[in-house]
Amino acid sequence: MAHNDQTPHLPRRKRSARLSLAMMGASAFGLTACGQPEQTTDVSFDSPRSYQSVDECVAADVYTRSACEDAYEASVQEVPRFNTLEECEAEHGEGACTAPTEQQSQAATGSSGGGWFMPAMMGYMVGNMMSRTSHGATNRGVYQEPVYRNRQNQGNWNTATNQATQRVNQRHQALRTTATQNRQATQRRGFGSRSSARGGWGS
Repeated sequence: MAHNDQTPHLPRRKRSARLSLAMMGASAFGLTACGQPEQTTDVSFDSPRSYQSVDECVAADVYTRSACEDAYEASVQEVPRFNTLEECEAEHGEGACTAPTEQQSQAATGSSGGGWFMPAMMGYMVGNMMSRTSHGATNRGVYQEPVYRNRQNQGNWNTATNQATQRVNQRHQALRTTATQNRQATQRRGFGSRSSARGGWGS
């Protein structure tokens, strides 16, 4: 069967590995033609891979440099930010926090200016995600998660990665639960028929 895969960032030879993914967020909760919010009814994930740098991500030959860089920047945006070093260390442990580098500050805030602190970022995780909506649309993209220090993993990459994996799994479970609830609500409303589809969700 002919298949014209328009997935961005992925090398052609890697497309068979099905690494095209869906970024959850606005794309997964798009608007229908009648202006009503569309519900996510199913979410599936591949196991994320851990990288300590963009170069390591590129060297793994799974994603292109552009995809690795985009995932890194998105991960930096998810790292907690604090106004003072004391606030950060109170939550993440003494010695676990740092001021962002110029690159991290630019990725997180769009500005190279400092004045805030974050747990020391040790790397990031990148994975695949696909979601389906109540109208049958399929969204594919890349899922990412920062790996940073806290009280339990002072400088320990493996522990930090394990904890990031736990956060990923918790987030995935929450998304799956929401998708299941949405699917059940859709089925109860008979949303698959033409007449109910035209009526939208109602108020």
